[in-house]
Amino acid sequence: MAFETHMKELRELTQKLEQGNLPLEEAVQLYHKGMELAVSCQEELQTAKLQISKQTVPAQEQEVHDGSEA
Repeated sequence: MAFETHMKELRELTQKLEQGNLPLEEAVQLYHKGMELAVSCQEELQTAKLQISKQTVPAQEQEVHDGSEA
């Protein structure tokens, strides 16, 4: 599932929980699902950050070798 889809589902779960009118068992299930989605989103963000970092470092190294520091 894509990051955006996870975030949308997480927002929807949060809204349901904030309404406060759910039976306890359902609220607990939604909470656990929300935590799973939050962890998944965090992992996807970390992966994206790492990919960006890997692409940024070679570009910075190239600038240093070219003598054109930013």
